[in-house]
Amino acid sequence: MLGDEYGSLVAVATFSTAVIVGISWILRSRPILINLVFVVTLTFAIFTFSQLVNQSIIGTFQLLFQMVIGSSNSWNRVYMVAFWLANVAVSLFFCVYVTSIGRSSTVHRKFFHLTVSLIYISGVVLDPLFSWLCAWLWLCIFVLVELLRYLAVPPWGAVLNEHLLIFKDAQDSELLLTPIYLLVGIFLPLMLSGGVGAHHFSLKLAHFAGVAAVGVGDSMAAIIGSKYGKNKWNGSQKSLEGTAAMLFSMLLFLIVVNYSLPATSSSSIFSVCVVSLIASFLEAFLHKMDNFVLPLVTFVLL
Repeated sequence: MLGDEYGSLVAVATFSTAVIVGISWILRSRPILINLVFVVTLTFAIFTFSQLVNQSIIGTFQLLFQMVIGSSNSWNRVYMVAFWLANVAVSLFFCVYVTSIGRSSTVHRKFFHLTVSLIYISGVVLDPLFSWLCAWLWLCIFVLVELLRYLAVPPWGAVLNEHLLIFKDAQDSELLLTPIYLLVGIFLPLMLSGGVGAHHFSLKLAHFAGVAAVGVGDSMAAIIGSKYGKNKWNGSQKSLEGTAAMLFSMLLFLIVVNYSLPATSSSSIFSVCVVSLIASFLEAFLHKMDNFVLPLVTFVLL
């Protein structure tokens, strides 16, 4: 079954990522050798996956290609992947642009909230199982990219530092974890959905918790707060104006999505209001990991 193949690929990818991180940390004083670790581990991963799906190496690559493009009569998958690639390309060009001007603002950093949200919404609506697979694979890629950057693995480290350090957030330390938290936060509802591997997957309002809390609410709080925020919360650098912006934008987004869902999958307006209020006040006093905590809380409450 396709779901079993997806599950096998996720298991192999996450295990291989953990192996690469572990060995690379041991070899951090000799970063050039980490490139060899990548090659050997990825080769082993491909071989292991081929055994799990009972395919030859060539057959495994054919299977992976088929897993990406979908069935021959499924143009939705092709259009969706093309849309995703367009968002990735725009994000890469945006990185180059911001690097060229030598500075980044709150608006610049929140741009990625938009592109990740667009990818997620299209995926969870059109193809939740494939999106579940991609969420785990992207997480592995993000972790490995940060590993190459943090350990300054040649020739990748210098290029990654040039284009990523400029987006460093106040919440980041030497490790740039904000992009990883953003990815996990947006896709968290789908990653935690136990029924996603089944054919009876039912889209619910809770599946949009990450987009509502981080893609819409947190972004509006940061943008409005940085531009117009004058009244600060006690004990916080966050502003009342930013909190209000998050509350109303998140509430509006959830109401629109809620009315677009079937009655059996929607939530009450009262619960939507309560969740939006709790998430907005929580954001005002969170200093770290808000991209992860806010979607988790919103998902659980919805």
